[in-house]
Amino acid sequence: MRHFDVAAHQPHPPGYPVFILLAKAAHAAAPSEEGALGLLSAIAGALGVLAAAAVFRRCDRASSTAWPLAATGLAMTSPLYWFTAVRPLSDMSGLAAALAVQAMTLAAGSTRMFVSAAFCAGLASGLRSQVAWLTLPLLIVRGLWGWGTVEHQQSQGASRESQVGYKSAIAASPSPLIPALAAFAVGILMWFVPLVVITGGPGAFWRALSNQGAEDLGNISMLWTTHNARAVSEALYYALVAPWAAWPVAVAVLAAAAAGIGWAVRHHRGALVVLIAAFGPYAVFDLLFQETFTSRYALPLVVPIAYLAVLGLRWIPLNAGLVVAAAVAVFDAHVGGTSAAAYARQKAPAFRLLDDMAAGMRGTATPPVLAMDRKNALDFRRPFVWMNGAMPPFAQRLPAPAQHEWLEPVKYWNGGGRAAVWFVVDPKRTAIDLLQHGDPIRYRWPLAYPALLSGARPDEMDWYRVDRPEWYVGEGWSLTPEAAGVAEADHRGLAYGPIRGWMARDAQSMVIGGRNFESHSVNLTMTLADGKFLMGSANGAWTAAWQVAPGPFVRLFDPRTTRPSGDLPDYVSVDIAAVPTGHVAIEQFDASAQRSIFGFGAGWHEPEFNPRTGMRWRWLSERGELNVRTTARRLSLHLEGESPRKYFSRGSRLAIRAGGARVFDRVLDDDFSFDVPIENVTDTILLETDQIYVPAERSRRTQDRRHLGLRIFRCEVRQP
Repeated sequence: MRHFDVAAHQPHPPGYPVFILLAKAAHAAAPSEEGALGLLSAIAGALGVLAAAAVFRRCDRASSTAWPLAATGLAMTSPLYWFTAVRPLSDMSGLAAALAVQAMTLAAGSTRMFVSAAFCAGLASGLRSQVAWLTLPLLIVRGLWGWGTVEHQQSQGASRESQVGYKSAIAASPSPLIPALAAFAVGILMWFVPLVVITGGPGAFWRALSNQGAEDLGNISMLWTTHNARAVSEALYYALVAPWAAWPVAVAVLAAAAAGIGWAVRHHRGALVVLIAAFGPYAVFDLLFQETFTSRYALPLVVPIAYLAVLGLRWIPLNAGLVVAAAVAVFDAHVGGTSAAAYARQKAPAFRLLDDMAAGMRGTATPPVLAMDRKNALDFRRPFVWMNGAMPPFAQRLPAPAQHEWLEPVKYWNGGGRAAVWFVVDPKRTAIDLLQHGDPIRYRWPLAYPALLSGARPDEMDWYRVDRPEWYVGEGWSLTPEAAGVAEADHRGLAYGPIRGWMARDAQSMVIGGRNFESHSVNLTMTLADGKFLMGSANGAWTAAWQVAPGPFVRLFDPRTTRPSGDLPDYVSVDIAAVPTGHVAIEQFDASAQRSIFGFGAGWHEPEFNPRTGMRWRWLSERGELNVRTTARRLSLHLEGESPRKYFSRGSRLAIRAGGARVFDRVLDDDFSFDVPIENVTDTILLETDQIYVPAERSRRTQDRRHLGLRIFRCEVRQP
């Protein structure tokens, strides 16, 4: 609204020029730009209800008005419809216009009315390009066939008034489709020609459009480019389930819609033809070519599903289906209303973050460096423009190469940079764990049903403030499952050569752990150097060599040796090599001068990660060891985990021992989070549980023979 420039992706191609024009008009009534956009969505939501009612009435001319009204009520109270009607986006305006054109198309009784509907369809595509998928197919079907089901309905004894697409003046026209398509093209040109002109001509517009297409194909998840069962299930979930927020309601509505298809085949085939022509092409387009997890793209699909669900409820005798529809509508209105209220209470996570960053810089002598993962680097482009002069004054913004974002801070620190680095991280990513950091400030949407905001950009994020980390690593490390995958794809790691990390020169303790995937033992060597010479004793060397057997391993070191004289750097390199090279993954690394450090020892399984949710965990077997190195007299063991009742018929007993004493003994029968004080600190903390299971013994679909006891989401040794 401030600066319309499609070439600069403000907004991204094709530009929504009609929508922006209406928004500028609404700005005369609303003091703020976001308020004007929200007002436009609210008005469109109200008009969309009337348009949907008109479409439903055209689909069901024989029944009483109660059933079309019930379908309208179910559609307008669906949480996604209700919620989108308050968001400052073009989705609701586009849907309202598409429904209005559909109603005009169905009501057209002459070629002139039909051509007018086609012109409006072309013009409305300037609100949102997806409008064409909702209007043009219906125009083509109506123009070619009227409806092909009329004769069948007449043979079944249906009255003329009950027929969808009854014979009209359009049917008598020799070729109503040709002038309609011409009118549609004129409607498109009404906004497309000025758009191309102000963009800088056809060449500039084409470059912007092709760049957007390449970005979509390369950076978003869609079924057209991702072909697997998970992508299909996610696409179906966000298209069919997420719009109803609560999955029990979604299941009930979809079951009723399936029954509604049967009712339509038996009683209202013409209505089924209308729904297929009006919404079928968009459904295919949405499932294949739009971002899988962006739930608002499913908004147009709410309309036919609501109508089919109400048709399915007509199987219930004595019109009791109307009561069921009303009950679902009331519940959905509550979900949508409370979600809209929660959404309005505070700023979006991105703007709360930027406000907090600006506040955090006040009084700071040295501006920090900004580091973002790839997703946030792309998603924050528009908020940065929006903030304009109010942006925090960063010393620099580091590049964000895909899957390798952490290497840019590594280059910064190795190049002598010492300003604080502020990381903005997608909670579903784990690259931040390739360097030492504290806890983040988390920014989340305050919704009970976050699926309604799925795909929002920027979405949720974590802010880490890192001031001279105690260690960081380069390529080839497997400290997280994500990092292991990147190392394998890059052909980095101990199977290909040495790997390097860096730690603060005053580190007193270090832990190295991982897994040897070879069938034989492998020799590992570790060397510390300051860039000029080896660190260590008087002879200038500090090295360690040890042998690791097949399977997991962990070892703690005390690299406290005499440093050579001279001006020492802040960080020393840590080089690890397998001699000869072998398939060994380094999954644990920590070093500190003051913190207590620990390693997961025998009885703990490898780290795991769900890339869809960002959840991370390790499985504890029947007995697990934590190997600790500390100078503190008292420690606190923090544990968070999943309820054992998900895997066992009863709760599991967890016992924790340290220094020969039992410091914790409790039956866990729910999700848990607690801290265990440990007074007698020793080198080993033992955790024991009384129940385990073997996945391969419960399912033939896996050969997993691990002993799984408790799923631990977070395990930390803390100094009080």
